[in-house]
Amino acid sequence: MLEKLNFDLPEMTSLTIAAVVSRFIQEQQKKEEEIFTTSLRTMAEPTIKGEITKGKIRWRGIRIVQQNDGFKYTKWLEQRGKQISPKIVFEGTIGNGL
Repeated sequence: MLEKLNFDLPEMTSLTIAAVVSRFIQEQQKKEEEIFTTSLRTMAEPTIKGEITKGKIRWRGIRIVQQNDGFKYTKWLEQRGKQISPKIVFEGTIGNGL
């Protein structure tokens, strides 16, 4: 399973680079949280009901797995070695002489 996040910025000529990056990171974290919360409530064994706490996650053997390969960054949830969430992939490119 693969979940690809797309983030399109409207034309924001008055914003600084730092503000654009900050907004991108906030949007990415919000989408990531939605994906992971849905996975914890539907794919974990047993599923998590009520408040999602560190103890509930630890007791079920769930962990975040991250993999870096150059400009490609992949993140997903595993429960005791079994993938329980879609993979979230971030790909960076260098263009225009940067």
